This record gives sequence, structure tokens and C-alpha cells, in this order.
Amino acid sequence: MRILFFVTIINILLISSFPLSADAGTKPKSGYYVVMYKNYSVNLDLDVNGYEITNSSSNNDSSGQADINYWILPGKNRLKIKLSPRKGGKESSLGSKTAVRLFIAQAGQFPDEGEQQFSFEWPEAGKEETLSSNLEKTIEFEPPFLPPTSLWEKAKTLEWSSALETSSLTFAETFTKALNTKKVDQIYPFIEFRSKDTSLVRYAPYQEKEEKKSLEGMIQAIGATWKLNKKKVKFTLLCDNKIVSLTDMKGAPILTGKKGAAIPLYLSQIDGTWVIVR
Repeated sequence: MRILFFVTIINILLISSFPLSADAGTKPKSGYYVVMYKNYSVNLDLDVNGYEITNSSSNNDSSGQADINYWILPGKNRLKIKLSPRKGGKESSLGSKTAVRLFIAQAGQFPDEGEQQFSFEWPEAGKEETLSSNLEKTIEFEPPFLPPTSLWEKAKTLEWSSALETSSLTFAETFTKALNTKKVDQIYPFIEFRSKDTSLVRYAPYQEKEEKKSLEGMIQAIGATWKLNKKKVKFTLLCDNKIVSLTDMKGAPILTGKKGAAIPLYLSQIDGTWVIVR
């Protein structure tokens, strides 16, 4: 996924009384961390290190998967799950159930062909159970390897303040103005770090010409229609306070353009400057 990451938001995609299992085996040294999930007749919220994988706002059954290499940290990582009763909906023909699995897959594999790290089911196999109240827990784990990235060693740990709030919005305004110039040489410096680090995380060679070509395609499609919504901005610290996301109160991007285009803003401070990092 190159520069067009921001033209469309891609929806990609354990509890103290629930079973959690870890599968033994040879520890992999590279690959892709993938969370696979499904939920029927109960609502499911999932996040890893503060990054939201899925939420219960739709109140619908769902299934999906999320490549989370971008969000894996050195040391302790936190996978959170929350189940909540669904109100006003009919029970699925599949009953009330949830399953969450974490795999490490290799290039060319389907995620579930990879090495399973954790598995979670509610209710336990062969049992019937009614969810009468919210159930949640944080699971901490140390990954067998860290996906290649230069971010964690460069990003400052943020202690949030009104000054950082103001300066991050000022940065977002400057980025919006650059987008609306429709000039590659003014836009690309804002996304260069992300482009290079994404190539690392995805085990792909960094190709500046291809990145700029994708950017040119975005400029032609969206033009100078980018707008920044600064009303009631929600600032969320992620990944041990190394990243802050800027969204509206519902978690949607505040930087949008025509044709449904949207740019999620994930920022870090590197050498005293705000940088788009994810």
C-alpha cells in the first residue's frame, strides 16, 4: 500500500473468565503479525497498543483480519478485547460467539496458514453461555521478533499538553495547505518518513519514483479539495505514547477531500518536529 493509503480508509481488520491459549513451536524471526476475528450476536472491540482494529459501533456481526506489523513494539505489547451485549438485535443463526486469533504469517501464505500465537473463543467449545454484561481484559505479550522499523528508536515519548495539542494541529494545517498546492515537491516531504518506514515494515524495497507516481495519481483524483476539521478534535496516544492520532470524537479522520477521500493522521515527534509516521 503506497501513497494512496489516504484516499480510502481501509477497514481491516484475549478476558478473565475466557480461555486463552498460546501455541508452542519454533519462534519465527520474521513475517507478518495478523489478527483474525469474528463475532456473532455480541459486540466486539479490539485494539493493539491503542490502535483500533475493530469497534462495536456498527452493532452488527462481522469477521475480518488486520495486519498489525505497523503497531508491534519492542518489549511488552498489549492486545485488548472487549465483549458487550448487543441490544435490540436478533440472534444470529450461528448463535452468540466470538473468536480472536493472532498469527505470524509469511509472504505467500494465507494468515491462518501461519504460526498461531494466541487463540480465544467465547463461549468455550461445546458450551452455551449468555453475555449479560461487558467482559474485557488486557493481554500482554512479548513478540518473538520486531518487524523492521526505524520509528521506535527515533520517536519521542510524548507527555501530552496543550502546547503539543496546538502544535500538532498547526502541523496538520500546514500539511493541508501543502496538499492543496497540488505540487509533489511540497507534499512529499510530509509523507517521506512514512513511505520509507512502510517499506521497511512490509519487507519491500523503497522506491521513491513509484511513491511519487502514486502521489501524482492522488493529486489528479482529489485535487485541491482537502479540508481540515478542527472542531472537537480527539487526541489519542498510542504505542507507549510514541504516536498520537488526530480524529473527530467518533474516531473518523479530520482531514478529508472529495470522493470520500480521507487521510488518517498518526504523528510522532522526531528531533523536535512532527512527522507523519503511519
